[in-house]
Amino acid sequence: MDARFVNCYLKGAQAVFKTMLRIELEMGRPTLKADRKASGDITGVIGFAGDKRGSFTISLRGECALTIYNAFTGEDKKEVNEEVIDAVGELTNIISGQTRLELEKIGFNISASLPTVIIGKDVDINMITKAPIITLPFSFGTNGNAGEIFIDFSFE
Repeated sequence: MDARFVNCYLKGAQAVFKTMLRIELEMGRPTLKADRKASGDITGVIGFAGDKRGSFTISLRGECALTIYNAFTGEDKKEVNEEVIDAVGELTNIISGQTRLELEKIGFNISASLPTVIIGKDVDINMITKAPIITLPFSFGTNGNAGEIFIDFSFE
């Protein structure tokens, strides 16, 4: 996998979290994903087409989704509901857009589908391609205690 793609996702996710949510993301070590299962309870999925074909997911646990929703809206939700799930879809779309801007800077023209949000643990995700899946783990909060986010992507 081209390291430039990793950098585009890193920059895209960090920019969105910093500017929209006022959350500083810390990236862990990128890895090859061994399976095609969601890493969290709520997963936003977007497919890509254009110069590259593939898909992107952002997966997080329910508590993390609540933290993000509350930062996004200024509310204080205590339970995951349809509004929180919709916010994960919107966050997926926004990060996708920011990442596509970064990809354009390195010469790739890519369009995206509308996001889909999948609920459940260990759910199989169709990543569209047979290419390896790269996982970018992120954390935020004091010593990463507030939340973990997993961005997975695969391009052909």
